[in-house]
Amino acid sequence: MPSKRQLQRTAVAVGLLALIALSGCAGLSDTDSSTPSATQTPTAASTTSPSTIESSPSTPSATPTPTASPTTPNTTLLDQFPAGLTDTGLSNVTQMIRAHQTTAIKTPGVVTHRTHTNASTISIAASVRVAAERNLTRVQYVAQGQRITRNGTQNTTTAITANETSVRQYTVTDGNVTLDNRRNRTELFTRGLRGLSTARGPLQGALNRGNFTVTNVSKVDNTTSVVLRADQYAGGQRYNAQNIVTYNATVRITASGLIRSATERIVTERNENKRQYNFRYKFKPQSVNLPQRPQVPASIRLKSGDDSDS
Repeated sequence: MPSKRQLQRTAVAVGLLALIALSGCAGLSDTDSSTPSATQTPTAASTTSPSTIESSPSTPSATPTPTASPTTPNTTLLDQFPAGLTDTGLSNVTQMIRAHQTTAIKTPGVVTHRTHTNASTISIAASVRVAAERNLTRVQYVAQGQRITRNGTQNTTTAITANETSVRQYTVTDGNVTLDNRRNRTELFTRGLRGLSTARGPLQGALNRGNFTVTNVSKVDNTTSVVLRADQYAGGQRYNAQNIVTYNATVRITASGLIRSATERIVTERNENKRQYNFRYKFKPQSVNLPQRPQVPASIRLKSGDDSDS
């Protein structure tokens, strides 16, 4: 029977993965200027229930209502629209995210995304790089976060690497290793890795916040892509629509449903205080060859008396 200490360490490890998997909706809310929300890259392990790793928010944002496009894009290159999309625009965020995840998981490649939120007294930046082999047989996730306030700067780097049977987790906060373990790859971990490797959290947040319409359909290198653009904020819990000063977002998605790139920019103003949020995402299909045994990348592993990656 596992000891109490072992159970606590397992809960911490799974909680950290759950928190990261749900990242992407992170940033500063303009609805309560006194309390900034959590950074995208957690600085401490969480006790979040593992069952929330793949679940939707308890109060999801309403599906955006498409607005009329000023021009009519040529859609003859499409045999059919990607799931969740019609000729008038985005119709179902959940369907689009599911199709994206299904295609991305089957496609070896590298996902990168970056968020930057800043206000008068705080700045939060997070950059993520995920390399994954086909069907997520091996995954390497690295997130680097920086939080700057009047009290100082906090830097955090988290690495999660996995093969088909085990997961290695490693976190460094301000030069100190705060988590370093290896676990069996359970179904809970696999669910979390699906979210991380496909950027599910930040993409779903961006899609829910905009009134997206189809602006272009093109074919490059035998790949047909649809470009969506939103210049109107659709609403959500994090930002009050009355405070929006600037909003725009773009998404490029293939006919198979794979989201290849996305951007989002939000500027809010409340009580003469401006806050900005910027998000950029890219998926690059390419050959990925990760180590057979999950390892912490040498570039982020702190040197010690024993430098072995045990």
